[in-house]
Amino acid sequence: MKESLKYQKANEMFAKEPLWIAVNEEDKKEIFKDCVGFVSRRDKERKEESRKRNLAAFSHILQSMDHITYKTTWAQAQRLLIENPQFAEETDLQLMDKEDALTVFEDHIKAAEKEHDEEKEQEEKRLRRQHRKVREDYLLLLEDLHKRGEITSMSLWSSLFPIISTDSRFEHMLFQPGSSPLDLFKFFVEELKDQYSEDRRLIKDILTEKQCQIIATTEYKEFADWVLSHPNGEKVDHGNMKLCYNSMIEKAENKAKDEEKESLRKKRRVESEFRNLLKAHNVDEETEWSVIKPKIEKEKAYLALEDDEEREAAFRHYKNGTTGTASGGEVLEKPKKKKKDKKKKSKRSDNNSESEGEIREKDKKKKKKHSKEDRTDDDEKNRKSKKSRKRSRSRSVSPRHTSEKRKRHESDTD
Repeated sequence: MKESLKYQKANEMFAKEPLWIAVNEEDKKEIFKDCVGFVSRRDKERKEESRKRNLAAFSHILQSMDHITYKTTWAQAQRLLIENPQFAEETDLQLMDKEDALTVFEDHIKAAEKEHDEEKEQEEKRLRRQHRKVREDYLLLLEDLHKRGEITSMSLWSSLFPIISTDSRFEHMLFQPGSSPLDLFKFFVEELKDQYSEDRRLIKDILTEKQCQIIATTEYKEFADWVLSHPNGEKVDHGNMKLCYNSMIEKAENKAKDEEKESLRKKRRVESEFRNLLKAHNVDEETEWSVIKPKIEKEKAYLALEDDEEREAAFRHYKNGTTGTASGGEVLEKPKKKKKDKKKKSKRSDNNSESEGEIREKDKKKKKKHSKEDRTDDDEKNRKSKKSRKRSRSRSVSPRHTSEKRKRHESDTD
């Protein structure tokens, strides 16, 4: 019995059956309706089971075909299925709905794409890990060179390339994308430069703890021994240590110069006060040191000088009235102002002589200009006189001469 069977057709088919005859008309219709519903449900279940079986079989066939990848199109897949013997043997698969087949194919392609993306992501992760490992190994190489003092904050790539290029870790860096060995070297050195302020603070703490003082004559080797002998000294970069040493030495030298200048100022002030003291006691060329000494030996200006030799030398220079140096090599008297006045006068005379020379040159130039102008005027006058002469000659020609010319011209034309 089929789902499409009608009641009238069934009545004709089962008219002679005793069971059919034994049932009244209304019950027949109800029973027939129930049977049709049962057959309909049974057919649907069978179709669904067949569809599921075909979908599973088709999916299995697609999975078994290695030629079908995530890039394969539906048209290409159909050609490959025709050539597949397993698909050719299954007649049910050939009769299955095309939409179902396309749906199975799309699901298979999506699964293949997902699998491909996962494999690609895993491969990228593996490569990233490998590249990171190579970079870390290269940075360890730079760190080892830094610990040995070969790389500092002042290092240059050109000077260290012969050392770095011989290591296999450098060669591995050349075969991968991303930062180059030179880039990582620059970043490493830049970090060391940024570490300068911290290294300087650490060096100061070490020197303070060791009670070491930097003076202008301190050698770098001695300075480095102070720093490296401390447990924290290994953290300091050698380049930053050198820069810090240069800065401290420069500061110490400036301090020494300032102290020397201050001592010279003080000495000059003391000597000036001593000269004023001698002047107050009317010391002249005939005054003797043995005479003036008892008179001034209790004065502050006298006691401010260090020893008797320096005092006597200052007295002698003041007495002679000449410029000289005391025992410390300092100038006691300034040069007189007469020389300066002479220099000023000589400069003024030079300026005056130069101004007179300039005036003479200007006069000469003016005379030359006037002479040129006079010449041009004379030339113009001569030209005008010549023109006037020519005009007068042309006017002075006789009328006879002109009439004769006319007659000759007429005869020639005849």
